[in-house]
Amino acid sequence: MKVHITVDMEGIAGLAHEDQADMKGLDFQRMRELLTSEVQAAVEGAKEGGANKIVICDAHDTGRNLILEELDEDVVVIEGGGYELGMMTGISKGFDAAFQIGYHSMRDTHAGTIGHTYSYSCSKLRLNGTTVGESGLSAAIAGHFGVPVALVSGDLHAVREARKLLKNIVGVPTKEGVGVYACKTLTPGKACGLIRKGAKDALGRVDKLRPYVVKKPVSMEVSFVRVVMAQYCSHIPLVKRIDDRTVVYKAKDMVDAFRVFEIMQMVAHSAGADGAL
Repeated sequence: MKVHITVDMEGIAGLAHEDQADMKGLDFQRMRELLTSEVQAAVEGAKEGGANKIVICDAHDTGRNLILEELDEDVVVIEGGGYELGMMTGISKGFDAAFQIGYHSMRDTHAGTIGHTYSYSCSKLRLNGTTVGESGLSAAIAGHFGVPVALVSGDLHAVREARKLLKNIVGVPTKEGVGVYACKTLTPGKACGLIRKGAKDALGRVDKLRPYVVKKPVSMEVSFVRVVMAQYCSHIPLVKRIDDRTVVYKAKDMVDAFRVFEIMQMVAHSAGADGAL
């Protein structure tokens, strides 16, 4: 059984502020330890559930967060930046399930800790009219390859978000956001124990899971936090601006949609340096 694990950091137990997830932050090394422990717990649970091949995508920020020597030696880890499929790099046909570890809620989620959607420039992402966060985006890319999401761990608000979109998944809340920079958190040991059990249980119900497949062609609407970001993104070929902060792109499939979405984030980031609006 083959399992793909996509790893973010903002949703892990014990993390309450974006500074902790920044490699230049004083608390980052400790967060790396906690993140690696949660991923290792997912690996152990997956193996108990029958997984014999595990691919892990280190998908937070620089992609250089996991402490590799603390993971089982037989896993494959993708790390670094500029991934072709972003947080889902490494996924392909033939995988039996996908796990999401350390996930957070989408932007503007009430009380979601550090809630955002892929970047701080994006205020809302819709796929064929359905609003999704990073969990939904990752699930849609996995679905493109026929792979279902089996496990989501992270902020309770992220788990709830995933459950609305994905049926029969195992959700493991590691904390509950009570504000943008505040949470009620489990201890790391407790969180890891629940993730390990959740991973095993998730693979036990693979036959009940269905991939999250976004119907083609994909209408992708992206709203930005600033007007100038939408203005500049509308210069991308085939991207149309539909209001002051929103653009739309009609993609042939989810891989096409994601590649254009990622380009939009780069353009938006650059546009943000041009002024306050």
